[in-house]
Amino acid sequence: MSFSESQIKVQDIIVHLGIVAGIIDEMSWVEQIKQLLGTHPQ
Repeated sequence: MSFSESQIKVQDIIVHLGIVAGIIDEMSWVEQIKQLLGTHPQ
């Protein structure tokens, strides 16, 4: 099985997004932003 260069780059980006999402979750940024801005009724 072989991969083209563009497929490898996409997979690499996905890995990094998972790391960033994990850090954001650990730092509770989502909750802090919701407290500052509130939430939309929908």
